[in-house]
Amino acid sequence: MSAHPSTLYSETVLAHNRAPHNCGGLADATHRAAADNAMCGDHVELSLRLRGDTIEAAMFDGEACAITTACASMLTEALRGQRISAVPGLRAQLVAMFAGGATATGEFAAFAELRHHPARQRCALLPFDAAANALKPRE
Repeated sequence: MSAHPSTLYSETVLAHNRAPHNCGGLADATHRAAADNAMCGDHVELSLRLRGDTIEAAMFDGEACAITTACASMLTEALRGQRISAVPGLRAQLVAMFAGGATATGEFAAFAELRHHPARQRCALLPFDAAANALKPRE
């Protein structure tokens, strides 16, 4: 049995969807990539400015649902000042939370209810996919 869909939209998620942080383009981005969710049509592009292996700035743009928008907003906040090696760990915390394991840190805990909605988990992970794509070694 799955939980009621209205429990997906905590006040934190709704606030980040209504007024997303770091939304728009980053003109001096050193890294940029997009990710798409073919199942629902969500598209998010993440722009990063790195100095060495530290993320100085992060912004996002795109057309997406409330969950993807809120997660992108939270992720761009969380990435600032982090080393690029921290990105996979942030994603792993979210995945573990969805599996019923550890609790995600900070505002990402607002997505805990997604453990009951596997199809919507992809929405929260989309911004992380864009970040991973942006940080892939360039050939």
